[in-house]
Amino acid sequence: MRDRREKMPLYARSGIPEAWIVDVVERAVYVYRDPGPNGYAALRIAREGESIAPLAFPDEAFLVDDMLPLL
Repeated sequence: MRDRREKMPLYARSGIPEAWIVDVVERAVYVYRDPGPNGYAALRIAREGESIAPLAFPDEAFLVDDMLPLL
């Protein structure tokens, strides 16, 4: 929770173009993009079975499943 509430706005104000949070409890990856003075304008929540690619390497997709611990 602290990451989303405190760190993400700080990263956005600093101009970091993208930040990911892996939430092992919710079994999802939160992808924040489009930083601005009031935080990130875009949030994608990727869930198990989906893949995501970082802005810096759009051709390198990662499966959300591979980022989560096995149940």
